[in-house]
Amino acid sequence: ILFTTFRTMLSAGPAAKKPAVASAVKRKPLLDKVNATVTIEEEHSIMLDHEYDGIRELDNVLPPWWKYGFYVTIVVAFIYMIVYHVTDSLPLQKAEYETSLVKAEAEVAEYMKSSASNVDETTVKMLNDPSDLAAGKEIFIGSCAACHGRFGEGGVGPNLTDNYWMHSGGVADIFKSNKYGWPDKRMKAWKEDFSPMQIAQITSYIRSITGSNPPNAKEKQGDLYEETVQQADSLAVTHDTLPKLTSQALH
Repeated sequence: ILFTTFRTMLSAGPAAKKPAVASAVKRKPLLDKVNATVTIEEEHSIMLDHEYDGIRELDNVLPPWWKYGFYVTIVVAFIYMIVYHVTDSLPLQKAEYETSLVKAEAEVAEYMKSSASNVDETTVKMLNDPSDLAAGKEIFIGSCAACHGRFGEGGVGPNLTDNYWMHSGGVADIFKSNKYGWPDKRMKAWKEDFSPMQIAQITSYIRSITGSNPPNAKEKQGDLYEETVQQADSLAVTHDTLPKLTSQALH
């Protein structure tokens, strides 16, 4: 009833009040065409024979927009099957998901790589990777050995292989000393020469040679530095590499 009323309202208008012209062609409203509706005057042609409690049923056809939409879905389904399952022209959702994961992992790795350069004395960690220790050793020999000896045994500067430190021997402490220096003790600040990551590599290498006992080691200077259990755990991997690093250094 509501649909019939709505259809009547759309079909009605100012022109409906004018006298009908016999020669005029009667046109269906657009809504009737889209829905393939039958006018009330012609409903008898699609009236079914059966009746339920005085209610008659009309044999209306499916609206054209619905039928054509259904046909389109069939065509799209065939195209989808050919593109995704026959020719494999485009990846399925699972493959797209896996590709996005690989891309995300690469982006995370790149971010971590770039963010590593932002390390400072409050965030620095012991670098246990052999490549980082090798890079730190190379910089140490080129820039620090003149004062601290090739093996960290000490010279003009203090011995870096024992447990006695003039400014504490934690990773953060050594990093801070390398970064800012100690002008009153003629210790150069390296923050203008090396990146934060390079200073972290130097720091990790210096920390890794603790206890290596190189020949001609300088006498103890400063105070005994004792690690906490948590600090010792962070250096566990480095201690495993000490024999190898020390052997390479002494040869």
